[in-house]
Amino acid sequence: MSVEAAEARAEQDLEAERGHSCPSDWPAPMRGLTMLSRVLSILEGAGIIFCLVAVVFLATWQFTARNLIQRHHFFWPAPAWADGVIRHSVFLLGFFGGAYATFTARHIRIDAVTRVLGVKARLALRVLTTIAALGIVTLFTWTAFASYRLVLAEAGEASQAEELFTSSRGAMIIVIGYAVVAFHFLVQIALDVGWLVSKKPLPENYIAEASGH
Repeated sequence: MSVEAAEARAEQDLEAERGHSCPSDWPAPMRGLTMLSRVLSILEGAGIIFCLVAVVFLATWQFTARNLIQRHHFFWPAPAWADGVIRHSVFLLGFFGGAYATFTARHIRIDAVTRVLGVKARLALRVLTTIAALGIVTLFTWTAFASYRLVLAEAGEASQAEELFTSSRGAMIIVIGYAVVAFHFLVQIALDVGWLVSKKPLPENYIAEASGH
């Protein structure tokens, strides 16, 4: 193998290890799906950072304001919506983290069986397990959407007038969170099936169990 070919192979393996990607000569719809999945992963990473900053900043503001004001020192009081933002930011962190873990194939899994199988067999098994996971997450998404419709009427209540995150918006977080996880699962299935039917050699780091690391 030439140096150029070795470098190209290493780059391909690195990209596969980082998340969803496919060779440039695969069909355009598949490249589009992987590109969209990678864009979503960038937004998820940015969302994780934003939520962490929001939680730390608002919690510190509340703590400082509460203690200084109680001691009759002047300080700007935290806004009324701060509690809601803190609660929902923690909630969002869970979904952002779960979606990103799905993108990188680092979600929770049991690999006791896969370690005794060949690479192609492991990949085929991952297709089956991911299809099952996609079905479960799709069910969760549908159930979350039903819950969202139930609480939608509460959005106009006076008690939530000053809240940035009303009950309906909080419920929509669940719907969107599960939907994004389901999308990442769908892309993973498409990629795995693509590699199974492809005549190209499977990148060494494409599937974590196949690398032996």
